[in-house]
Amino acid sequence: MNEHVLTVTSLTQAIREKLETEFPIVHVVGEISNYKHHQSGHRYFTLKDEGAQIRCVIWRGRQVDIALRDGMQIKVRGRLSVYPLQGNYQIDCFSAIPAGVGDLYLAFEELKRELAAAGYFDASRKRPIPRFPDIIGVATSPTGAAIRDIVSTLQRRNPAVTIIVRPTLVQGTDAAADIARAIADLEAAGCDVIIVGRGGGSIEDLWAFNTRTVADAIFHAQVPIISAVGHETDVTIADFVADLRAATPTAAAELCTPLRREDILEYLDQWTDEATKALNGCLEDAEHIIETFLSRSTLHALLARCDATEFSAHTLALHAERALLGTWQQLAHQAEQLLSALPLLHPLAPLERGFALIERNGKLLSSADLLRADDRIRLHRRTETASAVVTDVVSPSYDPFHHHG
Repeated sequence: MNEHVLTVTSLTQAIREKLETEFPIVHVVGEISNYKHHQSGHRYFTLKDEGAQIRCVIWRGRQVDIALRDGMQIKVRGRLSVYPLQGNYQIDCFSAIPAGVGDLYLAFEELKRELAAAGYFDASRKRPIPRFPDIIGVATSPTGAAIRDIVSTLQRRNPAVTIIVRPTLVQGTDAAADIARAIADLEAAGCDVIIVGRGGGSIEDLWAFNTRTVADAIFHAQVPIISAVGHETDVTIADFVADLRAATPTAAAELCTPLRREDILEYLDQWTDEATKALNGCLEDAEHIIETFLSRSTLHALLARCDATEFSAHTLALHAERALLGTWQQLAHQAEQLLSALPLLHPLAPLERGFALIERNGKLLSSADLLRADDRIRLHRRTETASAVVTDVVSPSYDPFHHHG
């Protein structure tokens, strides 16, 4: 009987190929023991339950959004690998998240304290949401109620706005990294503001929004971020870091469009009515001047002294016609000038010429409102809004256009 004899190496290699083929990706839940964070940056630990244990490794460079410790229940995602020199196998972990609800809350509070100390939640770094965004980005799942609520609300309130939806993973071990990439993609697409969110769920479902990866992506973004995660009672780390937190996805869409389409049309109607009244007033004044001139006694006296042979009724009619024609041409010219000036009367017209509107405590300042040192203000330009603090106020009599030092 011929025996098929294997070497240790060939047997180990066969086992390795079998394991890696049969289990390309595994998700395993267990309790951490023998945790060691090596000075090289690699993390080693054992994952165990009541019946077995398996070694695990997280190589340097793979970001872990929680502080691992012995006794913690976690879920890892990775692949099986065999270490031939020691004849054992282990899980090469790609990610790790808390598995028990208690551990989730502990990890949440720990990261919250860390980010608060680093200034991630400071109100001073929050960016203002633009009042008139042209392009709104949405990072959420392409299916479900959240995307439908956001898009339908935006289209109803302002059909002219451009909406860019970046389909995004919002749950699972790969969700945090995908949310961070989605923010970067939407920023690169030129969005003026970005909504990041999803529908409601358990703390496990919402965990991607409680990670350092997502917090860093929101903190370092160059455009304002509105978080809209879950229901009103759901609060995540993303809510604390975001420039504005919305209670629901629908509320986020409303915050992006503070002026509805109906509000804008009503405002334009009022402005048009006022301009029309001003123009009609000018025309009525001109008509009154003409009527006054034609009714003066001097005109009748002139007609009485006219010789019939030199100043016939026909000649008088021609003169009157020419006079009226000249007057109406002058009025038409004035009306044309008024109409051409209407765009300049628009309250936002100065922004097109490089000027800015100043807002303090939510109120736009007029020329009668004086600035004071240490005032916190917002400067609204045509394409951007900036926050500032007044450090010095020059005398109101100062005229920059006639200042000679």
